Amino acid sequence: MSEFSFLNLNGKIFPVGGKYFPSTNRAFRYGDGLFEGMRLMSGEILFFENHMERLFDGMHALQLSIPENFSSAYFFTLITELLRANKILNDVLIRIQVFRSGEGLYEPTTNEIEFLIELLPAPADGFIWNEKGISVGIFSEWKKELNPSMSFKTSNSLVYVMGSLWKKKNNLDDALIVNAAGNICDATSSNVFFWKNKKLFTPVLSDGAVRGITRKNLIAFCHAQNISITEKSISENELLNADEIFLTNISKGIRKVEALNGKQFSNEMTKELALDFYNTLQKK
Repeated sequence: MSEFSFLNLNGKIFPVGGKYFPSTNRAFRYGDGLFEGMRLMSGEILFFENHMERLFDGMHALQLSIPENFSSAYFFTLITELLRANKILNDVLIRIQVFRSGEGLYEPTTNEIEFLIELLPAPADGFIWNEKGISVGIFSEWKKELNPSMSFKTSNSLVYVMGSLWKKKNNLDDALIVNAAGNICDATSSNVFFWKNKKLFTPVLSDGAVRGITRKNLIAFCHAQNISITEKSISENELLNADEIFLTNISKGIRKVEALNGKQFSNEMTKELALDFYNTLQKK
C-alpha cells in the first residue's frame, strides 16, 4: 500500500489504488514504454532539465508521438500539483512512466502516448556520505542488448530484474551488468565509476550504460575541477584491478564499493570527490 494518497494520470489527479489500466495496456503486455526517476531534495528537483531531456530523447527513440504541450514547464506544473495534493514539501522520489497507448499485438495501432506520475519514498541515506560500503558482483548470466533504447530507462527491464534476483541470492548489495562482449555496462540501478592511478573512468554509453543523470552531472563536475575522467570500454579484469570503485544514481548519489567479487577496495579518493560534489549541490 502506497504511503501517498494521489497520483497523476494523463494530467489529472486520482486517488492511489484505483483500477486505471485495462489488461490490453501495452506497457503491461510488451514493456512498450519508458520511465524517468527523479528526486526532490531540499525543495528542489535535482537536475530537472536533464531528466526532461532524457525523457523526451527516449520517447523519440521509441518512436512515440510527443504532444505539443509536452515541455519541461508542463511536467513541472503537474509534479508541483501532485506534491501539493500529497502535502509533500521535501525529500521524495518522483517517477514519470510514459507508455504507448492503444492496443494491437507487437505492431501498435497508434504511437499516441499516455503517462503516469507517482511518488515514492526517498531513501534516508541519499546524497550523504556513507562510511558503510557495498558489496557487488558481476552478473553475466544475462547480457544487456545494444540497441537505440539501451541508454534509457525502458519498461523492458528484465536484465536488471534478473540481476537483482542474482545479487539477492548471493547476498550482495548490487550486481554489475555486462554486454555481449563482456564489457561492463552499469549496475542494476546505477552507473559505474572507478579510480586508477588517480584518474577516473566510467563505461562509455555505446557499451550499454544507462544515460544516468547523476553520472552526467558528476562528469561535468570533474571537468570543472580538472579531474581526469575518461569514458571507455571496461572489462571485468580492468575493473578488478581498479584502485577504488563507486556507483551513482539519482536516488542515493555516490555509493562506495567495498568489495567486488570478494576483493576489497579502498575509498579515500571517492570520499573526497563525493563530499566536494555534494557541497556544490548544496550551494546551488
